[in-house]
Amino acid sequence: MRSDIVSRRLRGLFAAVALCAALPAGAAFDARGVLVPLEPVQAIAVGGAFSCAVLGPGKVHCWGNNLLGQLGNGSEFPSVDPLLISGLPDAPITALAAGFQHVCALIQGDIWCWGDNQYGQLGNGQSGGHSFIPVRVNGVNGTATRITAGDYHSCAVINGGLSCWGNNFYGQLGTGDDTDRLQPVPVQAPSGIVGGLSAGPLHNCAVIENAAWCWGSNQSGQIGTGATGIAEYVAVPVDQLGGGIDEVSAGAAHSCARRGSNVFCWGDNSYGQLGIGNTVPRLTPTVIDNLPPALSIVAGAQHSCARIADGVYCWGDSTYGQLGFPFSTTFPRRIPGLGPTLQLVTRNTHGCARSADGHAVCWGFNVNGQLGDGSADLRTAPVQLAGSYGVPALVVAGLNHTCAAVAGGVQCWGYNGYGNLGRGSQTLNESSPGPAQVIMTRPDSLAAGSNHTCAAVSGALLCWGDNAKGQLGTGQTTQRRVPTPVSGMGSGVSLVSAGDRHTCAIRNGGAWCWGFNANGELGNGTTTDSSVPVAVSGLASGVSWISGGGSHTCAIQNGAAKCWGLNTDGQLGIGTDQGFFATPQPVDTLSAGVTRISAGITHSCAIQNGAATCWGYDGYAALGNGIVNDHKYSPDPVSGLGSGVVEITAGDDISCAVHGTSLLCWGADYSGDLGNGGGPRSLRALPTPVIGFSGRAGGAPAIGGTHVCAGTTDGALRCWGDDFVGSLGIGRVVISDGPLPVVRQDRLFADGYD
Repeated sequence: MRSDIVSRRLRGLFAAVALCAALPAGAAFDARGVLVPLEPVQAIAVGGAFSCAVLGPGKVHCWGNNLLGQLGNGSEFPSVDPLLISGLPDAPITALAAGFQHVCALIQGDIWCWGDNQYGQLGNGQSGGHSFIPVRVNGVNGTATRITAGDYHSCAVINGGLSCWGNNFYGQLGTGDDTDRLQPVPVQAPSGIVGGLSAGPLHNCAVIENAAWCWGSNQSGQIGTGATGIAEYVAVPVDQLGGGIDEVSAGAAHSCARRGSNVFCWGDNSYGQLGIGNTVPRLTPTVIDNLPPALSIVAGAQHSCARIADGVYCWGDSTYGQLGFPFSTTFPRRIPGLGPTLQLVTRNTHGCARSADGHAVCWGFNVNGQLGDGSADLRTAPVQLAGSYGVPALVVAGLNHTCAAVAGGVQCWGYNGYGNLGRGSQTLNESSPGPAQVIMTRPDSLAAGSNHTCAAVSGALLCWGDNAKGQLGTGQTTQRRVPTPVSGMGSGVSLVSAGDRHTCAIRNGGAWCWGFNANGELGNGTTTDSSVPVAVSGLASGVSWISGGGSHTCAIQNGAAKCWGLNTDGQLGIGTDQGFFATPQPVDTLSAGVTRISAGITHSCAIQNGAATCWGYDGYAALGNGIVNDHKYSPDPVSGLGSGVVEITAGDDISCAVHGTSLLCWGADYSGDLGNGGGPRSLRALPTPVIGFSGRAGGAPAIGGTHVCAGTTDGALRCWGDDFVGSLGIGRVVISDGPLPVVRQDRLFADGYD
């Protein structure tokens, strides 16, 4: 029986469309994103179409393209938001370097790399394929002090000398030949103190005893020998530059160096990347005259940038905004609005900078989300990185809206066509969290129906939103846009749950329901709607849990599960799929030991003695037994969840459970609802881990129409799925098959303590 579910979805869609048509001209979604700074950033690196940042000991966040595992989070799915990588030692990170599709980190003298390993650039003695998690570079033994990464090779200062590994087609390993190496090998270079090291895509430069040396591809004169050629296979001195060099930087086909506050560049100049006011190449170093005193220099693909005392100057190609402003230039120009920085990085078509207070900004090409601002939009000016996460919150999800309980009240976001958000207004949507009116303290319990919301505050119950069937319990059917007291529920309420268009609560140990009752979902023996709470038959005491579903309700009384309402899909768990039942019915096999029960749209789930069971409709594998279309009219074990389950939630053809401290979901993946990165329009017949929630799940997940939200033990509130009307609370419209951080105003959602 699925017609009621289709109509449920269409009600939300038609309401949104109707309200959209009523909006004044010029009204539109806010696509700019409301984002919190990722902080405190201690180091930052940019790769081909991704970026990474160090936030603390063992903590590297990466974002952007992830085709070859360069984000280091155990998957190949890209992310527009910074994600914490896994597998690094919990120790200070001295340096971070990003190649085209791989990354290396320097930790306590050892080097860890991840991502593409086609040519052995990860240095672990292997080649081919890639690694989704960090691997230790061979032979370093705690003696490394510097690292850098080219497109397909890596280099480091190991035991005081230069070493490289990976691709060597143009002699970029400096070994005197063109043979690839799968682990570090010494560069043929003079001995002495290495004061700087930089890898371009196909060549490298280093500062040795205050002089510049380069090796690798020289097709554009980037080695600085005064001539062009295929390559230099060992390190050679840069011609006419002399000593006193503080820094070198290798770009794609040009190089730059800094002596004191003066910058010199040489090599390709097709786009003005040498900064000398023209596009004529230079085979030897040429000083840049129109640049304020420089603190550091970085050469990109076809552009260059320099850090000065009060900002950043860039020059060269800006086709993709990689200069931090929307036009190309052969002279250095200041990036508007960017003040003093501690670190500056750039590579192909984007750049990033880190300030003294730990904030980071990025600019340029962003189709893979490499700017980390939560979007895939090209940025011709610096934008702040989206941040990590706040303290977990109690979260609930309606059809297309979401609410969470915080110390200062309730925050809601998403569809607001019925006043669902409690802000006193009726709008199409609000894509970022905002406070519901009236409620000023953290609720004891919170619930969301299709288009209404309820909160129990200090024992008193308030509801708001859609009230066409009396689901607000006010004695009327008038919509309320602010939290309004429920009749007779001014004290003693410990738990509230909202179904599609009905609501239930536990008051002084007894169960009460109100609203829509065509299928007996109120449990009072009738099929008459009620706009005020009515007592559920036989549940006057001993009720510890209650859950409202699409057109049925379930509760736990003295450890036993009972359900009532519509049963055409067997969702009551009583051994049949016939009709409806207007009073509570005992659920088969669940007569004791039940700690949680959840009524979905056409199926239900429960936890009995730590084991998960589900029953009802299984057209999309929501029962989790590994079989599709295997409807069950009595509770059936969920595969792999026979013990250790602490929370469970049933939704619309989807279920989720917290097993230990990990979150798993299964069933239909209409819009990325499963959160496993598998993409929309798919399904999982067995419990599947949600990305980023292994060992980190904090509290019960909330399942809406086609979106899911959950908190984590380390302070995250994240949502995933369909954000057409702002249900994810991320400040932009997307469909995400992986969890994204919820943001509130200019900060991440942090349960009132941010």
